[in-house]
Order: sequence, then structure tokens, then C-alpha cells
Amino acid sequence: MEINKILWASDGSMESDMALKYVELLASKYGSEIVGLSVVQPVDIERLKVPVDVKKELFSIQALLEKKEYNRINKALKQLELKATKLDVCIETGIPHKEILRVAKEEKVDLIAMGKRGLGLKDRILLGSNTNKVLRMANAPVLAVRHKKGDKIDIKKILVPTDLSELTSISLDFAIDIANRFNSTIYLLHTLELHHSYEISTSKIIEELRVLALKELRSYLNKIPKEKTKGINIQEMVTLYLRAWFGIVNFAEENGIDLIIMTTHGRKGLVRFMLGSTAEKVISESPCPVLTIKP
Repeated sequence: MEINKILWASDGSMESDMALKYVELLASKYGSEIVGLSVVQPVDIERLKVPVDVKKELFSIQALLEKKEYNRINKALKQLELKATKLDVCIETGIPHKEILRVAKEEKVDLIAMGKRGLGLKDRILLGSNTNKVLRMANAPVLAVRHKKGDKIDIKKILVPTDLSELTSISLDFAIDIANRFNSTIYLLHTLELHHSYEISTSKIIEELRVLALKELRSYLNKIPKEKTKGINIQEMVTLYLRAWFGIVNFAEENGIDLIIMTTHGRKGLVRFMLGSTAEKVISESPCPVLTIKP
């Protein structure tokens, strides 16, 4: 698996600046080309019923905004000259998520990296509308990054949530490739979603469920060719929560996970514009970057 070209979609936020640090990290290992994209939302000047001189001024302001964005993206990418094989600046005018998807397709990128926008109460990052739409509609994998204090980042612990379906192989293959390059540990996690009725169940029944799930996880791993996972530490984990997304996020927080890799939806078939509810919740609440892959 290769990441030959990365699209960094930037809106100037702290989250998108943090996304660039992960782009730099990945490009240093994969030798990737980087395309830096900023989308300037247009003013429909032609429809405005204003004097010609005012229209000219508005055109001038639009041009200045585009130039300002070009300089900002170019300055940021210049710092990555030694890490990437090629750097390109792309400034577009239009609706952000549509331009991101169009450029990603035209440039044939292997990864889209962007920030999660919107800072709510208690420092909770909410999924921004543009990021949400890109996640739902992109064919390329998408790396959604939240702002993080400090400059030091690495990918030493990778979490791969699984519902034990065949779709797990997609995210696990990606995780194995990254783990090989970063010497990472992979945590293959299955979260048993417990119904409220389990509250009156015996601990013996719950333990039996956990053991069965762990056995299925190990059976799945045993089917993977040994040469593929040679030298990689893969740990099978089973947790029990009322909601799978909460179990995934909680595991990431408690174990200092650096990156979560998951498909946009699982075997339940909840496709809702190609982003299932579990994936959407994990992306929104995760303390670390989440890389989603469309099956």
C-alpha cells in the first residue's frame, strides 16, 4: 500500500494546521507528493445590483483573498520541502467540500487530510459540516485531525475497531502498512454492544460472551499470512459497552492511541451517505486523528 499523493485541505484553522503536521509525518515515511488546497468562497458579484465601480472593487477584494490564501498555503508547504517529493499549491473558488472532492479526484490523491472544525463546550470537538461532507462522499481515505497541544506527534499506537466483518481487512491492511513504517503496535478492538437487559445478567454470561468474541478475533488474525504481520505487535482486545462508539473512544483515551483507522460503515449496513453512526461518533469524539476508509 502506498500514499503517493496527499491532499491537505486547509481553512486556516488550528485543526487544519495540525493536520499538516500529520501530512508531514506521513510524507516523510512514504515519500509523498503534497497538494495544499484552500477554497475561497465566492461572492456572486454579477448578480449584485451595484454600480460598476463597486463591482470592480469587489472583484479586487476577491483577487486579494485568493492571493492571500496562496501565500499562506505556499509558506506552510515551503517548510516541508525536505519531507515531500513534490509540493503544489491549489487555490479554488467555490463551495469548500465540493472543491475538495473535485481536486482530490482530479489529482488522484491517495489521502485527504483536514481538520475537524468547531470547538464546543468542555473542549469537545464537533464535526464540521465541510469535513462531514467530505467524509461521507470521498472515495479516497480521509484523515480527520483535531487540534492538539504540543508539537511532538508520532504514530506508535494504532487502534483498529472491528465488528468482525470482512470489512475489517481493509482498515487492518492500512494499519499494518503504517505500523511497518512507524514501528507501531496495533490494537484490534471489538466492542460488544450490551443491551440494557445485560445489567441483570450474571458476570459468568458476560465473561462467556467476551471469551467467544476474543476467540473469533484470534481466529480472524490466524487467517492472515504470517509474513504480512511479521515483526508487528498486534493485540486483540474485547470491551463491553452499551454503545460501540463509546467503547472505541474510551479505549483510545485510556491507552494513549495515536491513530484510529476504520471503515466508514460496517456490516450493519448503516450507510447513511456512506458514513455509519459509529464511525461518525468516533470521528467527532476521538482524542486522536481518525483515518476513515470507504469500503
